[in-house]
Amino acid sequence: MSQPMSLIHVDELPRSEEILQLKNDYIEGEPLKLFLQVEEHLTETLWWPSKNNDENLILFVIPGNPGVVDYYAEFLNTVHDELGKKIDIIGVSMLGHTHGPHNLSLKSLYSLQVQIDHKIQCIDKLKSRFTSQGDGKQPKFIICGHSIGAYIGSQVLKARPNHGIEMVYALYPTLQHIVKTPNGVLMNFLFNERPRSLAASFVSNLRHFIPPAFFKFIVSNLTWQKESMVNITISALLHGHVVENSLYMAGNEMETVCELDEELYREHLDKFIFYFSKYDKWAPLEHYEDMKRRFPEGKVLLCEDDTPHAFVLDHGEVIGKKVAGWIVNKNNII
Repeated sequence: MSQPMSLIHVDELPRSEEILQLKNDYIEGEPLKLFLQVEEHLTETLWWPSKNNDENLILFVIPGNPGVVDYYAEFLNTVHDELGKKIDIIGVSMLGHTHGPHNLSLKSLYSLQVQIDHKIQCIDKLKSRFTSQGDGKQPKFIICGHSIGAYIGSQVLKARPNHGIEMVYALYPTLQHIVKTPNGVLMNFLFNERPRSLAASFVSNLRHFIPPAFFKFIVSNLTWQKESMVNITISALLHGHVVENSLYMAGNEMETVCELDEELYREHLDKFIFYFSKYDKWAPLEHYEDMKRRFPEGKVLLCEDDTPHAFVLDHGEVIGKKVAGWIVNKNNII
């Protein structure tokens, strides 16, 4: 899998004939990394342009926390390939969750509500970009949200019910009482201001005082991630201000995501697929059972492969094929 390495600042996603002007070695169907201007925010974006998107169908991907879209490249490459590269796929990182020229402020902390508002702004921008200039044909959106991204996706639908959002795929969704989940109980102390600041300082000091090769050795042995994911963790995530933003948002999640918005999901039930896994400690089996009880007629699914909550690290291909299958069944893409 080739990694999308070109870093390009754009005000709008380019038209197909403009892509080669931005990246002269672009290979059709491969992802582009862009810094997309969304209102006041320079937004880290991965975009898989379509070869021939007759349906004008857009898969908009909202990551979990930490919201590093590069983690999702293998997963989304699989979706794109399985669909014959016939849809556009766009994923965006959470504000403040990745290191780079788009995230120069070391003081800005982005709340969950700011992240929600930003994703609403993203879909507004994408709707404008993908509305046909010729006949005014409107784009159709599928939102794919992972973990807290599923909650954010539901809030985007709530705010923009008439924006052509056809489906929301809620993968390993944290939709209620996160603070009471096994991982919420275990980790909630980290999200308070003092532990959060200590964690950020610790990471900053590690980067400053130890050689990069030894730092990578430590991260690799602590996380057990494969090398491609370790490289993303080191380059994008493990920076003091980024760690603090991720933990700050997590604290917001504990406070905000409490009672299930049953009215919202009931109103739009035909647009949701809820996908849980048996041993998930953030979206536990009890949440799956609760959703089945509340919405017996809904698409509330339990993973047959017992994949982990952080599926993108090792199971991106498996879930990518699953998601592609849902799109094919709904839209007859292939």
